[in-house]
Amino acid sequence: MKKIAGLSFLIVAALSFAGCSGSSPTSQGPADTNATVHVGFRLETGGLNPTTTGGAAFRQLGIDNVYEGLTRVNQQGEVVPSLAKKWDVSDDGLKYTFHLQKGVKFHDGSDFDSEDVVVSLKAATAPDSKNPGAKSLKKVKDITAEGKETVVVTLNERDTTLLDSLGNSAGMIIPSDNNKDLNKESNGTGPYTFGEWKTGDSVTLKRNDNYWGKKAKTKEVVYHYYKDQKAAADALASGQIDILTESDNDTKQRFANDAKFKHYEGNDTSWMTLGFNHKNPALANDKVRHAIRQAIDKDGLVKALGGDIYRVGSMVVPDTPQWSDSLTQVDPYNIEEAKKLLNEAGVKDLKLNLRVANTYDSAMSEYIAAQLKKIGVDVKIDTMEFSTWMQDVYKGGNYDMTIVLHVDPWTILNYGNPKYYWNYGDAKSADFVKEATGAKSIKERDEKLAQLATHISEDAASDWLYARKCITYAREGVSGFPTNRTVSRFYVPEIEVATTK
Repeated sequence: MKKIAGLSFLIVAALSFAGCSGSSPTSQGPADTNATVHVGFRLETGGLNPTTTGGAAFRQLGIDNVYEGLTRVNQQGEVVPSLAKKWDVSDDGLKYTFHLQKGVKFHDGSDFDSEDVVVSLKAATAPDSKNPGAKSLKKVKDITAEGKETVVVTLNERDTTLLDSLGNSAGMIIPSDNNKDLNKESNGTGPYTFGEWKTGDSVTLKRNDNYWGKKAKTKEVVYHYYKDQKAAADALASGQIDILTESDNDTKQRFANDAKFKHYEGNDTSWMTLGFNHKNPALANDKVRHAIRQAIDKDGLVKALGGDIYRVGSMVVPDTPQWSDSLTQVDPYNIEEAKKLLNEAGVKDLKLNLRVANTYDSAMSEYIAAQLKKIGVDVKIDTMEFSTWMQDVYKGGNYDMTIVLHVDPWTILNYGNPKYYWNYGDAKSADFVKEATGAKSIKERDEKLAQLATHISEDAASDWLYARKCITYAREGVSGFPTNRTVSRFYVPEIEVATTK
């Protein structure tokens, strides 16, 4: 067996984030351990149950804060130990042996052991699993316990994403005999428990004083949800919240010279995708997709939206091994060439819907519709609640085009999955995915992922509008919050609120 220390095995070969991972210590008084910290977000979670709830909003709320897996992805993008204190990997890469932490208790007071891991992971990988991350563990052959403190995960074939997946949705551990309604209360092992959820308004996290690890530094953390950026910024300015996790041009200008608030810039793994439904006959034609990409002036979009966003040419963001600036040159803005491609495709008077969740700036949809009108494509914008978008578009596939802020670097693997919401059934992409996940080294994996990124960009599988920096605002006296947004996580146990001198 070869031993791999948790700190050395990195997500996407380390996502190599530069810059700080958390806010600087405060210069005010000592920390108030009984404080409640209020944080502003735009996107509200769709549920509290980790076995059925997915999406960025639940990641930033529940993963690592309330529920934990064998591993955890930290702010630098590293896969580090969590409920497993260490692990060994066989030479053939097919057997992972996890050595569990001792003295861990669930929120209901019951003891954590190997049976809980086996039952949780088997439920996540079952054929009828409703776990949003179930597909990430599709290469798992078996999960067995060797005593109360050891779990062995056996694979059908190599999987370079396994350790990351065990720290995400599919890897969250609950008691093997859980009898709590996880839609209403938590039963994980994390440093916080779920308190009250006021739908459409807020969710409260309460400190778990029986936590097995380092205790959380604040008594409560309240996640406040706002439907528009101005309302969120107003809440910060008025003192209703202590931290604001979203920004735009107006917000940036508003707080630029306000000494009461500090501005932090970090890295973000997210990017904005214009997704094409490949079941639409027109969009199944690569010439039509290339035409759409060439008809949208991405530099103009970045300028129009402002803020801290920048161009990308694929779903790969800078500071990752697969990044290539050359992909921003694929399908350059060219109205006449776009018209020519539509002609060659034999497409006239094309009508497409653009179905978008109302959590995104409407200016983006309007910009795209106006751009495509110049090449004779009529776009009908259909804006809806995020929950409706999840059912009709993401799960139901009822759309032509959509706009989505993806946050997980591993989303790239779904270009090899014809059942993902794009319905992109490309054999070459599937081959790249298989070669990458089955690679014998991180270097080989990243080379294959880079080839995949190039291929899907050159095939115009989607359009990638922009990526962004992570911008966070906080009032003076609050520190310890994440300033990088890694797979949309927002780790809150380190947040401190200083007492007033």
